[in-house]
Amino acid sequence: MHRFNPLASYRYDTARVGPDKIILPPAALRIGELIRDEELGYYLYQMSFEDRKGRLQRLEGIFGMLEIVGQTADALEFDATEDSEYSPNHILVHEQTIGPKSPVMATDMDTVIARPGTGPIWAISAQSKLKAQEIPRGPSLASVVDGSGVTHQVWHIVEKEQLNRIRSKVETSQLIIADGHHRIARATRLLSGSPPESTVRLLCFVTDLDPLQAEIRPIHRCFKTRLNEEDVLERLAGRFRVEPYEHPNLSNDNVADALLLVLRHRVFKVMPLHEDPKLNDAILSQTIAKLLEAKSTQYITDIEKLRDKVFSDPTKVGLVTRPLTINQIRIAAFGRNPLPPKSTMFYPKPLPGMILGDKLNL
Repeated sequence: MHRFNPLASYRYDTARVGPDKIILPPAALRIGELIRDEELGYYLYQMSFEDRKGRLQRLEGIFGMLEIVGQTADALEFDATEDSEYSPNHILVHEQTIGPKSPVMATDMDTVIARPGTGPIWAISAQSKLKAQEIPRGPSLASVVDGSGVTHQVWHIVEKEQLNRIRSKVETSQLIIADGHHRIARATRLLSGSPPESTVRLLCFVTDLDPLQAEIRPIHRCFKTRLNEEDVLERLAGRFRVEPYEHPNLSNDNVADALLLVLRHRVFKVMPLHEDPKLNDAILSQTIAKLLEAKSTQYITDIEKLRDKVFSDPTKVGLVTRPLTINQIRIAAFGRNPLPPKSTMFYPKPLPGMILGDKLNL
């Protein structure tokens, strides 16, 4: 099962430090720059931002300590469908993580889970019962504007009725992991070899699935191949329909209706020959990379940087993906068919220095 516990967190004193430490905390923290709240509670965290279409959005969620219990360390191995009833040990992943033979030692866990500055696990409540926007709040504890213009605010929720409600809603929800897949995988792997009732605790930010106020951004691929342009197109022809792209001057403002292949100084639309509702750009990218014998894959969020890398190196190929939808992510999580690594980027993310957790290696 999973539990969701309140905490009294360490956090940076915004009157003493600049936003740089809050945005990217150093590995060695200084106790004189920190505050620790006295009461146990949950932290209501709000991010106000402008999305890529220029619309003002407000993302709100709750910080707490996610505790996973060892006797249900197989929580990632569930049997569920989209219409399944809730089962209390459901923690669902939508991306592939560490391989089944990757070693995980008990001594690794403090580094993996509790190291300051790594940010929280981000979980999405599939049942959408949290309703953070309805929680009463007083004056905020802190407010910071990051380098991208996102305003981050935090409140400490200590009222008993609200604490009980938040705990109940999170603990009776299936949680889809949006960010922090590797830490969840390492934690459950460690628990699988530990005595029953062993636990791991991870700082966790929880939001609701409906409506999901976050923006899902794509992660593009750039890799090397030994194939020349003619060989690349020939290999793709057997599995895909390939057409020249009408707007080859790539930029982050381009909106294509297909996956794009950037090849030397040419750009192509790549579409599967047979439609399949389970296919998405992350899966298609993985298939194409294998067909083209990809090596040294890089994951890039900026299309212009990807274009420059491909145009400056004739051995490189770029794949420009479209953002996945929340429904595609939900299908992957509930269908036990995780997407390839680095398929999604949820934006914006909480600043690590705003909520550091209740255990620090000072």
